[in-house]
Amino acid sequence: MAKKLPLADFRAVRSKLEPHEFAISEGPDVPPSDLVDPEVWDSIMHLPEDVSIRVSDHNGVRLRLLRQLWGDWVEAIGDPDEPDEMFNCLLEAADCFNGATFNFLHGFYRISLAELRTALELVIIGAYGNLYPTDENYREWKAGTSEMFGFTRCRKRLFGNLKKGQAKWMFEDDAPLAAAYQKLCNYTHARPDAGYGVLWQSNGPVYNNEAIKLTFFSSLTVHALCYLLVRLARPRFMIPEGSEILFELDWMPDHAPLVQAYTDLFGRPPKPPLRDKKEPG
Repeated sequence: MAKKLPLADFRAVRSKLEPHEFAISEGPDVPPSDLVDPEVWDSIMHLPEDVSIRVSDHNGVRLRLLRQLWGDWVEAIGDPDEPDEMFNCLLEAADCFNGATFNFLHGFYRISLAELRTALELVIIGAYGNLYPTDENYREWKAGTSEMFGFTRCRKRLFGNLKKGQAKWMFEDDAPLAAAYQKLCNYTHARPDAGYGVLWQSNGPVYNNEAIKLTFFSSLTVHALCYLLVRLARPRFMIPEGSEILFELDWMPDHAPLVQAYTDLFGRPPKPPLRDKKEPG
């Protein structure tokens, strides 16, 4: 039977925002009109709430880093008063990153990985649109009249169009960009070896260290790849200082090719690896 956290634990008490704290508010909150039954609430929240406590018990550094990356991404989206073709894609990707972390915290690892897939696809489409804003297929995608323009078509077209100095190799079929997307697709579509049964080793949201590591490392990889795509499409773009760490950690997946892509696109290598920074957890 579940037990309540002691009130000394800051996670024990829920909070609710006051109406004035929203950008758009219509006065005081109305009283509850159809309050959920306690047993229904518990049946929905019991397992993910348990996972959130366990994950945050042992992954504070990882969660802090993911939150920092999300904050940096929000700052890097662009100027809302002068949006380019990437702006809306990057804005939506920010919510994907936020949702990925929330679901990671609550044990819904597959949904978290699916959010990362969506973010990566949005950013590559936005990058393509910034480079080729009059492309007919891109314009159809933007208008919502075509479903045939997605990650793989963008990647292949970029590979065909880009020059060597634009990290063209990054868009090859066996490069980390394609590999990361395919891996995320496996979990998005819940293929037999990439569904919740595999991630949980159980029948409900549970703390699973291997799934936690998979989701965390995937988050870092997608953030890094997305920043490289932004730089490709916005040649003057500079990665926020806090997110440069993505290219300085030699325990990052695909560290060497990420550093090479960074060097190709920025004209200089990132800072040397942070040898004293071990992988958290």
